[in-house]
Amino acid sequence: MKNQKSILCGKCEFFFVTYNKFKPWGCSKFGFKSQALPSQIVFSTTGINCAYFKKKSVLLKKHVSQARNERR
Repeated sequence: MKNQKSILCGKCEFFFVTYNKFKPWGCSKFGFKSQALPSQIVFSTTGINCAYFKKKSVLLKKHVSQARNERR
């Protein structure tokens, strides 16, 4: 079996958190909720890493305040 490269679902655009305590994580691209992280489910099912991982583009508050200060 291939080695799984660590994919951090929390940094993926398609990852979401549910309110279901039995299935707390989900993937909107694959359309499922699970007890394990979606990347682990994809790897255990297909034997390959998630092909749809897309890094979130998040603007942090720290960077927003810095940008505001630079404009002044």
